[in-house]
Amino acid sequence: MADEINKPLKKVCVTGAAGYIGSWLVKNLLERGYIVNATLRDPGDETKSGPLLKLPGAEERLKLFKADLCLEGSFDSAVEGCHGVFHVASPMDFTKPNPDDFIVPAVNGVHNVMKACVRAESVRRVIFTSSVSAASPMNDKGEFTQMCLDERCWSPINFLKSQTNKVAWYMLAKTLAEQEALKYGLNNNIEVVTILPSVVIGPWFTTTSNLSSAQIILALIGGNDGSYEGSYEVLKFTEFMVGSIPIVHIDDTCNAHIFLMEHTEAQNRYVCASDSMSLKCLKDFIFKHYPQCRNSIKLDEDDALHICLPVSSKKLLDMGFSYKYQLREALDETIECFIKNGLLEL
Repeated sequence: MADEINKPLKKVCVTGAAGYIGSWLVKNLLERGYIVNATLRDPGDETKSGPLLKLPGAEERLKLFKADLCLEGSFDSAVEGCHGVFHVASPMDFTKPNPDDFIVPAVNGVHNVMKACVRAESVRRVIFTSSVSAASPMNDKGEFTQMCLDERCWSPINFLKSQTNKVAWYMLAKTLAEQEALKYGLNNNIEVVTILPSVVIGPWFTTTSNLSSAQIILALIGGNDGSYEGSYEVLKFTEFMVGSIPIVHIDDTCNAHIFLMEHTEAQNRYVCASDSMSLKCLKDFIFKHYPQCRNSIKLDEDDALHICLPVSSKKLLDMGFSYKYQLREALDETIECFIKNGLLEL
């Protein structure tokens, strides 16, 4: 590992700041003394902007901007004068009816954010939030060709295009957007580093949780009734494509983003997952430590994979990053937050 580490890039932009990862990233950046420009689709919506504006340091060092992934020039004001950009924003609405509802804003968002970075001239590095769903070790025939998920893996585009479920569309969008971000950076002389978080769990301070992150664990703990419709399918298809359920705590996820921004030697892709296990083992783990949850969804034998592929964060760990949270602690904090927000009764 190179000894030289950049001094903190004092002014940065975070896109998608109302989301689960985006909001926690803003929180951690403010705690570290950064000046943060944060984008939201509607800063005037106090249910989204209010929790951000109440963060320690927000009054002095946080500024909110309105931005739309599909509107060119939308990110120019937010990016202007920033040395680093965290592009976190991504379409995650699983109620949308078509693949293009996921793909078009994801890819167009990359173009619009990256164009803003080129025009700003001050941007030295972009950290793009991808997902392990963009790194399936499966091929276009639906077969695993590698017995470990790592940065060499790219999810099979043609296979995902052949699927009709919305989780596949989300995975396809993340894969295409990450490829576009890396390509754009290479062609325009901007350092682009991508981070591939797994299923992100833990607490949140915003007013809502997100189906694409911590809330899908409710499918195992609280049942898959109408409140969490689709959550269990997200877990099942993730396991099908990835070979296991990789998990990481929200704080570790955001600290890894900042770590990659500050370290000059970081290049290309980084998987971010502290634990991985089969869906069945995850359910068994929850039942062992939370026996009051035994009345949740029954995992059918047909749903259980006969293999459980490991997910490697070796590249990130070899640079000196370390995870703070183990699975039990991450689940504890997730469940406590569910209860506190009235989403779960035990």
